[in-house]
Amino acid sequence: MIKKIIVPTDGSEHANKALDLAADLAEKYSAEIILLHVRLHDQTVFDLLGLAKNLQADEAIIEKLEELTDASVQAAASAYEGIISIPAPDDIVEKIGELVCANGKARLAAKGITNVRDYAVDGAPVDRILLAEKHEGADMIVMGSRGLGRVADVFMGSVSHRVSHLCECTCVTVK
Repeated sequence: MIKKIIVPTDGSEHANKALDLAADLAEKYSAEIILLHVRLHDQTVFDLLGLAKNLQADEAIIEKLEELTDASVQAAASAYEGIISIPAPDDIVEKIGELVCANGKARLAAKGITNVRDYAVDGAPVDRILLAEKHEGADMIVMGSRGLGRVADVFMGSVSHRVSHLCECTCVTVK
């Protein structure tokens, strides 16, 4: 029986598809959904800007990310090194995390799912997802096959691939 479903989310299209499947499963099994967001400290300001716009973030957040994007491009141009990404400030990353969780809860609520808890954490995504699995006693993890996308994932293996091999519960990967 499925009673607890962890849905790691970064606000990406694949994560949203995972939320939709988890909602269907939660409805069928009267399961609780635990939204887990691992804050996006390692994402480029370019990716964060796109996500912030999709989540309809406050104009101040978008303006700050646009400034950082412009600064990254200018730094790259002056260094002749290619694109250099300036990290987003922690407060911006935290606000985006809050938006990702709120968006996930709203998406689930629109499907009639209200037995939802969410939390945002710092750390390595694979480690945090596996820790949440153990801590929550999850019966299932439903996650997107790809996140916001980093070139490094192509070389190091995706988070979903590593979680599916290391977790103890059923893991469903959504495309």
